[in-house]
Amino acid sequence: MSLQLFARDQIDVLFDQGSEGSHNYRFDGVSRASVTRIRHSLRQLGLVKLCKISVTHWTVLLTWVVLLLRFTSTYRKLYTKSALLATMCTNVLLFGISDSLAQSILCYFSSHVDPVPQLIDDMVNRLRGPQLIEDDNDSDNLSVFNDYGEPTMESEPVYDLSAPEAHKFAFFRWCCFMLWGFILSFFQVPWYKFLNYFYTEDPTVVQVLERVLSDQLLYSPISLYCFFMYSNYVMEGGDAETFSKKIQVLYLSTLGCNYLVWPLVQFLNFLVMPKHFQVPFSSSVGILWNCFLSMRNASNSLT
Repeated sequence: MSLQLFARDQIDVLFDQGSEGSHNYRFDGVSRASVTRIRHSLRQLGLVKLCKISVTHWTVLLTWVVLLLRFTSTYRKLYTKSALLATMCTNVLLFGISDSLAQSILCYFSSHVDPVPQLIDDMVNRLRGPQLIEDDNDSDNLSVFNDYGEPTMESEPVYDLSAPEAHKFAFFRWCCFMLWGFILSFFQVPWYKFLNYFYTEDPTVVQVLERVLSDQLLYSPISLYCFFMYSNYVMEGGDAETFSKKIQVLYLSTLGCNYLVWPLVQFLNFLVMPKHFQVPFSSSVGILWNCFLSMRNASNSLT
């Protein structure tokens, strides 16, 4: 490149780009090698287990539990400012704990764990009558979340230690669960406000039963249906056909399990808990409920 100073002198300046390019090339090579080594170390660390549970599961679960414990000290103050914001933060933490706990249970047992009582499945099959799904094998193995992987041969082991799927923490599913809790808070808060406004403040047994019936006959079936829709289209990338199969096979049995748990929980919730603790209480019990859904999925997705 030529530089001309005051129209008198001309200086030719040459830039040697070869050395700079070689330095950049060596730097890129070192950085890529470092990233590769870090990824390999993280994969190996994820295979390390404590009490049959991987370090990754322990780390995520304990981190979210610590965050929840720290959040409890500021929940009351945050709730007075914004009930919706407090519920959103609570649901994100609780739903994150729920799914990480479910994945830890799957990692611990490394086998099929189906929490649905056989009695409920038999009753639902009798109520449903003839199967509407052409392939009986697909209907038997359909899970709460779709399984789009290759079918496992009977001769193959359920768990292959060279590719331990149950020992891998599913971060995408975990984030989707927390996102579902975040979305659900926009409906929980106004719903509880409606129940507390529509019914009298007198905490008699009759009033509590009215609230429980309203919650279980209106909110629970709709929210469960929306959950199946969310898991099918968002979490699994399914279509209308997979969603229809999921509703036909799983909705009634899951709703039956819901009625075994939630009426009593909501009765205690409306009878004993203060208003500002009603949503967190139901979300806390929802930890076990979401573990139930995740475990049921795991019991079928490995077959």
